[in-house]
Amino acid sequence: MASAVSRSACFDSDTLDFSDIDRDLASKLTDSDMSSILVSIDAVNRLRVLKIIGCTNISGVGLDPLRGSNTIQQIDFSTSDIATIATGEAIFSSNFPWCFTLSEDAVIPMLDSIIAEKNRALKHVQFPLVWRKKKNEVLINFIERYNHVQSSRVCSCGQCNDVFEVSSWMKQGKNSTDWGLQCHTCYDCTGHICQECEEGFCQDCRKQFCEDCCTTMRCEMCQALICSECEELEVCEECDVCFCPDCMPVLFCECCERARCMDCVPHWDCSRCGKSNCAGCAHEHNVQWCEVCEDEYCNDCRLEDYNKGELDCMGCRGLLLPRIMHEKESVSRENEMLKFVVINALNEMSKDPTKAMTMDSTSKVAEEKDCIAVLVA
Repeated sequence: MASAVSRSACFDSDTLDFSDIDRDLASKLTDSDMSSILVSIDAVNRLRVLKIIGCTNISGVGLDPLRGSNTIQQIDFSTSDIATIATGEAIFSSNFPWCFTLSEDAVIPMLDSIIAEKNRALKHVQFPLVWRKKKNEVLINFIERYNHVQSSRVCSCGQCNDVFEVSSWMKQGKNSTDWGLQCHTCYDCTGHICQECEEGFCQDCRKQFCEDCCTTMRCEMCQALICSECEELEVCEECDVCFCPDCMPVLFCECCERARCMDCVPHWDCSRCGKSNCAGCAHEHNVQWCEVCEDEYCNDCRLEDYNKGELDCMGCRGLLLPRIMHEKESVSRENEMLKFVVINALNEMSKDPTKAMTMDSTSKVAEEKDCIAVLVA
């Protein structure tokens, strides 16, 4: 299995990303497999980026071939997004209280050997959410050592090109949900970002991005920044403002084919059939809000209830009135046109009593547009 994976698409020159292979295959890899892969590609001297995403079956001892590497620049230990304490049947799991295999005790010594190197290249470490929630003493102490050895670095910001220094490359506020997260470094390109330019932190995936790698959008209501890789915020065509779907839905009107937020244009959905449209398109054929019963129905559904004698709300009847009047006028026009056709035919026959009217089974007595043309003339 190790040889198959090392030759697969997950290894590209200096990058080994297990998220690029089948999730089922990645989850079956053992520490022995991982160690064989790293040795076979000479990872300690060649590998710059390692992402063990999906490798949920390893404890971390298989990463030992990376000890002392001065070429590795980024390691993502996010094998799984599971971050909850085990409950129910999971209590009897060998991993209780955490349903998580990757161990700090196995990984941290390898990381210590890397940051101890004088010419170390390590710039970005992404710890699993489980570790950051547990705040194991081993991890707490490592983050302090990591920040200490990295504090001597003088870096150039990839956004403004200013030279800057920081004392903390990993967030250490223990009561913060961002504890243990890498900062001042783009997750994609590992380029550095100064504090003034550090705007692209996604509050969904908890990763920092530079403007060139991944755009972020801010919800106008909750002010959350979300990267384009996690979820596209919805943009209102009217006010050109971004919103999270949970904060302010930007709804698409099936009639005018425009997407606008509820602040700009109210949007109504029929609570029975699901038909929807904006307030600007709420005429007698579409969904309208009734101020009496405080419900939203399309007038097709209202008309159905009216014909059954079940439309009791006077507000709904008032909204339906233009529709009823319109349909009665249409019926009246059709009757007038039919009457005209019949009278015209009788007049023709009276001029020539011997003339017989014949009707082909596939033809019509008169087309509506012909009747209208005659009436106009």
